[in-house]
Amino acid sequence: MFNTSSKSFNQRITVPSVLEKKVFLTIKRDDLLDPLISGNKWRKLKYPLAAAKANGCPGVVSFGGPHSNHLSALASACAGLGLASHGVVRGHQQLTPTLEHCQRQGMTLSFISREQYRLRHDSQWLAAWQQRFAGWLVLPEGGSAPAALAGVAELVAELTDPFDEIWTAVGSGGTLAGLVVGAEGRGEIVGVMAVKDPSLEGRIEALLEDAGCPHRNYRLVRGFEGPGFGKFTKEMATKMQALGAELAIPLEPIYTGKLLLAFWHFLQTGQLDGQHIVLLHTGGLQGLEALRQQGRWPRL
Repeated sequence: MFNTSSKSFNQRITVPSVLEKKVFLTIKRDDLLDPLISGNKWRKLKYPLAAAKANGCPGVVSFGGPHSNHLSALASACAGLGLASHGVVRGHQQLTPTLEHCQRQGMTLSFISREQYRLRHDSQWLAAWQQRFAGWLVLPEGGSAPAALAGVAELVAELTDPFDEIWTAVGSGGTLAGLVVGAEGRGEIVGVMAVKDPSLEGRIEALLEDAGCPHRNYRLVRGFEGPGFGKFTKEMATKMQALGAELAIPLEPIYTGKLLLAFWHFLQTGQLDGQHIVLLHTGGLQGLEALRQQGRWPRL
């Protein structure tokens, strides 16, 4: 079953490299929310899927790449709720460890070209999928629908200490928008870009407007995306692995690894001295198996 009442662990980090900067650091371990429906995906799916079930939707269709954390979590969540699921996958037909998991959970798959996939934010393109899957819930890429923000917003209430900033990796923008809603003007939400996407800020603004949120206490940090979404250099991987070992947390290099690189830069350059910083671990560890098979990430 999809347990929607879970709360994640607030892990205090007390390593010397953090304490010497007088930084109070908490890592919000959303990677531990559920073994299959991990991290921010759990939060973003919580209310849209509950509504789909209550409204009698036969299933859910959504979009992602061949290693998509979102599709992996969606397949597991739908299986637990007795909903059908269909994933529209970017690129040529292939079965990655992620997509094999999706199929085991009952998700059917279709593959479209990268050119077609670039239309994923177009309303007419989405309407065509809605027509094809009549009566189904159509979720945008990453699950970043307006209804998803409420689940993410609940995270803020789980923080037991006052905070200055909450840091999160940013892919499709829904998690950052949900944190802005939940913070209700307190502190600042810092989004570390995992992808070079000039249209992202506009989509974040649209989500906040749809949610009726008056607050804009967020900023985006660029420069740590690496070669692009889903890509990273050997130098980045080495640094990520060292940071993961120092903080004693598991990392993946697509989202949380890049978040840690940005945070560490700001920490070491004295820009966070004396602050209480919350880092959100958004999960995504399921994608490591493919990277290990490719020799791009070490096996533990």
